[in-house]
Amino acid sequence: MIAVTAVKDSDEKFVRLKVFGHAEFADYGRDIVCAGVSALIETCIIGLENIAKFKPHVIKKEGYVLLEIPKGVSACEREKADIIVETILLGLQDISKSYPQYVQVKIAKEVL
Repeated sequence: MIAVTAVKDSDEKFVRLKVFGHAEFADYGRDIVCAGVSALIETCIIGLENIAKFKPHVIKKEGYVLLEIPKGVSACEREKADIIVETILLGLQDISKSYPQYVQVKIAKEVL
């Protein structure tokens, strides 16, 4: 199963997006669930870099992606980032509705 956790701060701004696991819907290279999730996460990174105009902190490993919004981004960059991440989450939640046994999406509050 792919577990997606989006974390918001006390101001309801996204601070991180963590994706962990494998869908195992089909064999490697034929897994449409994994491909859909991967495409959305990569689109999020590209959107932050090209639309919000900042480079997010990203760690990618086999079956794991951690994306963090760096501290110190401007209010304009932050607004664009939240719109991008929210849109990506809508896509991930839609995949989760269609394939609930393969993808789980949750939104959490940052613990300080």
